[in-house]
Amino acid sequence: MKFTKVSSDKEFDLSRFPKGEISKFWLHIINNGLGEPIRVPILVARGKKDGPVLGLNAALHGNELNGINVIQRLFDHLNNNDDINGTVIGILVANVPGVLLGQRRFNDDFDLNRQAPGSETGIASSVYINRLIERVIKHFDYFLDLHTTGYGKQNCWHIRADLKDKETRNLALLQNPEAILHSTPDEQTVRGYASSLGIKSLTLELKDPSIFQPDVVNDAMVGIWNVMHHLNMVSSPVSCTLEDTWLVEGSTWMRSNAGGILTVFPELLSHVEKGEKIAEVRNIFGELSREFFAPSSGMVLAKNVNPIAQTGSAILNLAHSIEKVPCRITP
Repeated sequence: MKFTKVSSDKEFDLSRFPKGEISKFWLHIINNGLGEPIRVPILVARGKKDGPVLGLNAALHGNELNGINVIQRLFDHLNNNDDINGTVIGILVANVPGVLLGQRRFNDDFDLNRQAPGSETGIASSVYINRLIERVIKHFDYFLDLHTTGYGKQNCWHIRADLKDKETRNLALLQNPEAILHSTPDEQTVRGYASSLGIKSLTLELKDPSIFQPDVVNDAMVGIWNVMHHLNMVSSPVSCTLEDTWLVEGSTWMRSNAGGILTVFPELLSHVEKGEKIAEVRNIFGELSREFFAPSSGMVLAKNVNPIAQTGSAILNLAHSIEKVPCRITP
């Protein structure tokens, strides 16, 4: 496949993109306060043969950047392959104002991922997400929403998926993540609303915010290519970078009820026992204020690494009801 020239429009008509080519497109969604367009960068690879539409979405939160590099790398890879069956759509930056401001939320200080399906008569973020869903995401048959954790935290490479849905579970296993968390879709999230439309959807939690991390970008690339093989979009075989992964039925964010200098002791993916000391808070003079202990046994999915923690700050995300399973799909 080869790249074609850049185009721009308010409408996103999939039939206008040439088959057998990769198109660069700017989608004009809303205008800023000076009347200038706010445009979303999108890549579209249409195969010569019809097939499923796989959609990827990056930077819905403006400081979650790894997904941008995943989509860039994926389309570079597609550019070096002869053809695919079906279509791949990559929304490189969903939250353009948030990325430019270096912040998680939209520029009206609302979370785009809690606004779905949005409204044409709502606030700016509501109109914005409504148009992105109506004009682009509704074209998808399969949807991979690429995220990271938030400011001051570390994530393991994991996936949020509805494990009760067999096809969604298989798509998650094909990613070869370190863990898969059962997560029933919330219709106010973009993944949740897409799922309500019958679009098979996953959230990929690609480690940490505000940076590109080549290790997890490479892992995500392999997983997405596995998904494309599973959907008969490409012929190359499935790659298994891991023999097994952790299935997690649920998790709980523990929070500090004291403010001060926070230290969290367990490492990501480590197992803690009930009653084990997991964190402490000291005042600015270094005096111990509070200790925290695991309420139950479990595994650490994410943790706070920001030492400045006021009352209510996150400590860690403790997974429970965990099971190790092979990274193989169910026929």
